[in-house]
Amino acid sequence: MAHLRRKERVEELRKRVVEGSVLGSIFTLAGPIVAARLLGSIQESVDAIFLGRVGTEDLAAPAAASTIFWLFMGLNFGVSTALLSLISQHVGARRYDEAARIAGQVWTLSILLGCLGALALIVVAPLVYRLQGIPPGVYELAVAYIIINSVSLPFMFTMFFFNGLSGSMGDTRKPFIVSSVSSLLNIVLDPILIFGLGPFPRMEVIGAALATAVSRIAASGLAIYMLLSGTVGLRVVPQRPSSELVKVVTRIGGPVALQRIAESSGFLFMMGIVARLGATVIAAYNISLAILHVFQSITFGLNISMATVVGQNLGAGLVDRARSAATRGAGVVFLVLSMGSALVYIARDHVIGVFTNIEDVKAVSNRMLEVVALGMPFLGLYFLSNGVARGSGYTGLVSLIGISRLWLVRIPLAYILVYILGIGDLGIWWSMTLSNIVAGSLGISWVLRGSWSRPAALELLSGKDKNLKL
Repeated sequence: MAHLRRKERVEELRKRVVEGSVLGSIFTLAGPIVAARLLGSIQESVDAIFLGRVGTEDLAAPAAASTIFWLFMGLNFGVSTALLSLISQHVGARRYDEAARIAGQVWTLSILLGCLGALALIVVAPLVYRLQGIPPGVYELAVAYIIINSVSLPFMFTMFFFNGLSGSMGDTRKPFIVSSVSSLLNIVLDPILIFGLGPFPRMEVIGAALATAVSRIAASGLAIYMLLSGTVGLRVVPQRPSSELVKVVTRIGGPVALQRIAESSGFLFMMGIVARLGATVIAAYNISLAILHVFQSITFGLNISMATVVGQNLGAGLVDRARSAATRGAGVVFLVLSMGSALVYIARDHVIGVFTNIEDVKAVSNRMLEVVALGMPFLGLYFLSNGVARGSGYTGLVSLIGISRLWLVRIPLAYILVYILGIGDLGIWWSMTLSNIVAGSLGISWVLRGSWSRPAALELLSGKDKNLKL
């Protein structure tokens, strides 16, 4: 009886995606994801706001730590992408039992990668910071911050798995609940641990790291309960991955993992360029990341919802509907982010004032927003093309665009502008903006061409076309 109820639940979710309004499906799925990401961005901003009141080094340390942390998240992005393609297309084709079996195998891969990543992170981080030239006052804090957060990496991988599985089935409300638990608990713990409220000592940036790790672990516990109990619609338990599945995950997720690792390595390299401009520019760079994360909350929600709609419709054989979702979604993304960028530009003084009252940091941040706002709509198009790639399984070209965005455009341009032309921090902001414009333009061109319009994950796993070019 419980199995029947779960099947009916998944069937209901599928019907909304493949039979309802295309744009309605996209926005209905995106809403909870955007809300969760915005809450996460608020939590990151709370970190920045509190640490901005402590000191420049404390504000700069999380920015230095985040780049290497996301480097090790690259492998998980590859697995998550393969999961989304596989599950959404299997749900679209009404292969629910097979979807549950695949999910259990992918969960095992996520757990293993999380444990290995945590160990590697502890070993590698100090060396990377030395190579980057992170200033001494920031270095010690960044190392401590990353070591504490590495403990939460396996749990974070499970959260990503849960969010990807539930979202690919057409249910984004449960990921919102889990993500909200993490963000809200973090917000509550931040002032307590940073400033030492009640019985807790003042720990400053160490307190911020502890708050983040504890909140992730707590939220992952809720996700694990939902997976094992079947609350997501499929009852999922870890299973030994088959060799066939590992091959498909590698083919679909491999380019994405490579892209994420290359991008994170690029961000590490960029941090090295930024770090040599001093703690003030590092702090402004941290503020730029926090602001960009707010915009990426919108694009990320549309990215996942687009992947789900594209994947399920391709799995159901509704190719024209999948193409319509991609092209119409692109227009909405560009319009929304253009309006948002204009508002940020106009209100940049007020926006920056929320993060810091340090005058030098405010001045650099003001220059940053004047430039970075120009590229935000194109960043949205780039992320949308990633969503289409994730849903269809055609990840190769879009991953190449992502790698080129950093290594062929942003990094060389930043080096030329900062060290050869000598325009200082403006070189950082212009390199970010121009690289986003290039990536967004290339991404949307690929989407409009429509060469992705086949359910690649289904065909690979079934052996229908093992030579399919992704």
